[in-house]
Amino acid sequence: MRNWHSDGGPGVKLLAGAVLAVLAGCQAVPGPQGPANKAAAPSAAATAAPAQTAGPRHAITENRQAMDLRVFLADTRSRPDWTPVALKPSGVLYVRPTAIIGRDDLIGIQSATDQKGEGILVLILSDEGLRKMHEATAANPGLRLALVVGHTMLAAPGYAAPVSQQQLAFAVGSARNAELAARSVAGVESAPSAGGF
Repeated sequence: MRNWHSDGGPGVKLLAGAVLAVLAGCQAVPGPQGPANKAAAPSAAATAAPAQTAGPRHAITENRQAMDLRVFLADTRSRPDWTPVALKPSGVLYVRPTAIIGRDDLIGIQSATDQKGEGILVLILSDEGLRKMHEATAANPGLRLALVVGHTMLAAPGYAAPVSQQQLAFAVGSARNAELAARSVAGVESAPSAGGF
């Protein structure tokens, strides 16, 4: 797993924990405001897609063990001052260094699966979080939303229209990925220390 430091330079950091084993294919991101990258090319659109099954909805509360969550604008085209992030197996995603929303803009988070059994992470936005997301996506049509938990980018789907619903769903690979991310962000179980996933 490759971590990025706040100075933008890559470094290697070994982390332990169950979350790491599940998300071992993911790569990590720049420091406090920067995004990570995902092992594969960005996935399908972020939507409020219906889930076949859903886990418990976790409230977002003050919790020192909870992992940070941020959503950034991203594009496949180079943009001035946006951070380039290499994707596996190939490609580059350019991520705006300032997050649209963070964990404080959520009122809940939930893991779910789609009809194929793939993992979905559902963010339940506060009114203020929805306002920020709608404004950012309306002002920047046709880009991507990079979902970062800790220092790991879990998804970077495109969007065709401004976000207008309070539930925002991201495909995150397996159901286990979705469950661990939801519990880590909510602080339901102990999360890896400061380094993230």
